[in-house]
Amino acid sequence: MPCLRKRLDWKTFSWWLTVLSVALAIKYHYSIATAADLEWMLRPLSLLLEWISGHPFHRDSLHAWVSESANVRLVKACAGINFLLMSLLAWAWVFRPDHQENVDVPTWVAGRILLLFAVIIAAWTTGLLANSLRIIVAMHLPVHGDDLHRLIGMLIYVPLLSLQLHMGDRGNWKVALAGPVILYLLLMAVVPVLTGNAFNNPGQFIEHLLYLAAMMTIMGGLYVSKKTGSESIY
Repeated sequence: MPCLRKRLDWKTFSWWLTVLSVALAIKYHYSIATAADLEWMLRPLSLLLEWISGHPFHRDSLHAWVSESANVRLVKACAGINFLLMSLLAWAWVFRPDHQENVDVPTWVAGRILLLFAVIIAAWTTGLLANSLRIIVAMHLPVHGDDLHRLIGMLIYVPLLSLQLHMGDRGNWKVALAGPVILYLLLMAVVPVLTGNAFNNPGQFIEHLLYLAAMMTIMGGLYVSKKTGSESIY
């Protein structure tokens, strides 16, 4: 119990309460937003795609960003908010407070507020880069479809989350492998059930679960192989 209390100190609790509040606020904003309300993601995404691909984008009457030459239309679902939230939680984990920090409360709070803004900007930037990569890959494929786009997204998002966690969290490969699985389960399985969105389209939700099961199997295999490799050294 003393060890548990040591880990769950007020700094840790206040940090995660603030981070989760920000994540829930973004998620709620996305749930009621239109494409016009997501200009802060769609506009820079269109500019980034235009710069990378060379295809011009413009906004249509429905506030979607369109490129006729690339046959791409960026609508609300293309904003990449779910990955942004996963990246936000991952960066928050990387920069979580240390219970050994010996600073006065005002200084700590001010520092964490600045760090929270940095985490939000880092998640926004990571989300834009990952989403643009996903769309660029999809643009160059001869076939399209929701299942294919979902698979491409997972193949891009999971390694990026693992790299993000591995680089930031002191090279901890266990966190790097388990982190994306936990984040996907939280945002793509638990949250839809809690909000009731999972029951609006059960077939699509089951497909999500199948993709998650496949991802968990792959990451579990990597974990076992990594652990076996580490044990063989000794």
